Amino acid sequence: MDRATAMLAVVMEVYEGGKDVIPSWDLKEQAQSALATGGIDGLRRYYDACLARWSPKIKTTLERERRKTLESERDRFMSLYLGAAR
Repeated sequence: MDRATAMLAVVMEVYEGGKDVIPSWDLKEQAQSALATGGIDGLRRYYDACLARWSPKIKTTLERERRKTLESERDRFMSLYLGAAR
């Protein structure tokens, strides 16, 4: 698995784990689009933008249901990104 696919897989894990509790969630489609148009840098920018703009309600809902969040997976995502930047 290449790094771009691995980075996208982190986002997909969060999405798949929470799509049933977050109605009309477009995380999957937006992440795929960010990767397609901007490569790994575009996906990283999208990830950071999600962290900055997510309402606390999303994070709270996911945490209450014991689901992964973008915040909880940030270190793993960034380690993949930084590995790809070398």
